[in-house]
Amino acid sequence: MKNRMQAITLSALISIPAIVIAAPVQTAQGVGVIKAIDAKSQSVTLAHDAIPALKWAGMTMPFKLAKPDLAKGLTVGQKVAFALEVEGGNYRITAIRPAK
Repeated sequence: MKNRMQAITLSALISIPAIVIAAPVQTAQGVGVIKAIDAKSQSVTLAHDAIPALKWAGMTMPFKLAKPDLAKGLTVGQKVAFALEVEGGNYRITAIRPAK
């Protein structure tokens, strides 16, 4: 009887469609200095100022690039302004350009 109830319960659970809730995508703007460019991993490491929209203090961290060609023309030591997308625990730069 117990096995039959477990089978019925499992059958009912399998037939319920899964509800997928996507994490909201948050965007923010930042300014920082390029510390490293890694073409292989398609990322840049930035020492960025505080980003109030994300409640982040200034820090140095690597960021994935949304497209590899975003790093074209950039150099280590260069000050840049960038746009960032945050989805779940993933961060990626969607735009980056030299800053004054």
